[in-house]
Amino acid sequence: QPSWWQRIFTTAPRGEYAVDEKQQNVKENEFLIMRWNLLFLVFDFIIIPLPLWIDIFCPIFAAIYGLFVGWLGAFLLTVCAWRSLQANFLMKKVVDETWEDKIPRNTAEERRLADSLQHLVMMCGYKEPMEVICQSIDSLAAQTVAHRLIVVIGLEEGTPDVAEKAARLKERYARSFKRFHVTKHPKQWAGGREIRGKCSNANYTMRAAVTRLEEYGDLDLSCTTATSCDTDSIFAPRYFENLGYQFLTSPKAKEVVWQAPLYYNHFLNERPFYVRAIGIMRAAYMLGFLIPFNINTMSIFSFSLDLCIKGEFFHAHYQMDDIIYTLTCMQALQKRVEILMIPMPVISGPTSGTTQWEEFSEWFRQSERWTIGACEVFHYFVVKRRRYNCTAALSYGTWFVIYYGFILCSLTLTGLAGFINYALINAKHDTIDRMGQTTGQLPLDDAANTGVMIAGFSSLAWTYLVFLIFFYLDREGCKLIYHLKMKPQGAEDTSFCQNLKDWILMWPSLVMYSMVSYWAILKVAVYGKKVCGHDPSSKEGLKAGQAMTSEESAEASTAIDSADISEAGHA
Repeated sequence: QPSWWQRIFTTAPRGEYAVDEKQQNVKENEFLIMRWNLLFLVFDFIIIPLPLWIDIFCPIFAAIYGLFVGWLGAFLLTVCAWRSLQANFLMKKVVDETWEDKIPRNTAEERRLADSLQHLVMMCGYKEPMEVICQSIDSLAAQTVAHRLIVVIGLEEGTPDVAEKAARLKERYARSFKRFHVTKHPKQWAGGREIRGKCSNANYTMRAAVTRLEEYGDLDLSCTTATSCDTDSIFAPRYFENLGYQFLTSPKAKEVVWQAPLYYNHFLNERPFYVRAIGIMRAAYMLGFLIPFNINTMSIFSFSLDLCIKGEFFHAHYQMDDIIYTLTCMQALQKRVEILMIPMPVISGPTSGTTQWEEFSEWFRQSERWTIGACEVFHYFVVKRRRYNCTAALSYGTWFVIYYGFILCSLTLTGLAGFINYALINAKHDTIDRMGQTTGQLPLDDAANTGVMIAGFSSLAWTYLVFLIFFYLDREGCKLIYHLKMKPQGAEDTSFCQNLKDWILMWPSLVMYSMVSYWAILKVAVYGKKVCGHDPSSKEGLKAGQAMTSEESAEASTAIDSADISEAGHA
């Protein structure tokens, strides 16, 4: 093997890929306030609390507003459920199909592309347990086209025992792929404005990987895809086979991003009701909103390496690598980025902990981080609005605000405010009467109030019917996971009683999530950039639930623990 193989870490980015000029400039007062995210305060101070007081001035408007929000939310969730069912039907239809044999090879150029096709896979990590990391890499090694994969593990410089972990990974996976590397991301490599987290790590790791490909003479952008994933990602065996087929057959392969449906069934049945409810919700929203309406990718996504380079890799000053990548691609293309679905389920780890307090603390912390990251990205979007096509900016901004502002934050809280208002209607009756004599806006009579209440509760009942579809999708997702042997048969099954309990508590769980979002919007409005950072999710809960499923896995772990790392050097 070449001499560089004796080194633990792939060398740092060199040449043109080591230059990150746009991220070196320091802007005054950047860490004091984030201006455009303040627009999200409209949801906190107007849209959500409006039902609590507007009926004092205009009872009719209050009734119409409450019913409009409730039924609009029910309609959007129905659309989400319908699109999710369509996606699930497609996955079931093609689950056993092969794709390598469908790649066209009719001309000399098509044969060259088919033979040279390669997939660069970037997996960023920090303090995750080795058991979780290895299970994720094992799913890459089990790919039907593993010989086409160039896997690069991007570890942070501050990772505990980083050299030992890197050596163990290289010992285990050195011959499992076309190439396997481990990088070590130095703190603030891209300058003083760099934020610790996946975005900055991905920026460094991808640049280092491209440098390596260029040195090998393998930097062929016409036949190279790239995939960003986490250390708790479990891929379907034919994920990259399907990705390669789509990449070589799509006429817009260098202008789109691919997203697989994410299921959070990684010991999800062992998590508290609010973690499971949000996990099921996120899986449905991925299928029903994020992919079909091209809002943004999430956690695990693929793209052409050509588009990655045109978009100048990842923005190291932000924490949400998936959303910010969508926007940098929009800048590069000057139009909306279309998100295409990989019809293969991918498992991603839910928030987890080893105790009930850790479960809640981790769930709260990550839910807060997601909202802060969305506000942060919205600021970036508005600041860079002149770099987008006007139509693309308007359509994207509209869907972004609807999804992150209304659906995730305001929908359930506005409904809750309406229910609280109904409960206080008798206490406010005299005030409404006196104000009505002044304004001429007479209060609703008892029959009208009863009708409004019935219509409001009907929208909630309809929402619960949609929740049934979400739970059905979760069960169907587990069937696909079992069928593809991504998890042992029955590993993620839940009892009827647990499903019933979690279904009943689905709406309260969404209320809890929206309350965290409400708080996060206030927090980022007050503290600005100071609260923007990517605190890594704890995976100890996933480690605690992990169990080896075969003698091969046990033997492989023993081999890792006894690996000789005496040749380990320094980066």
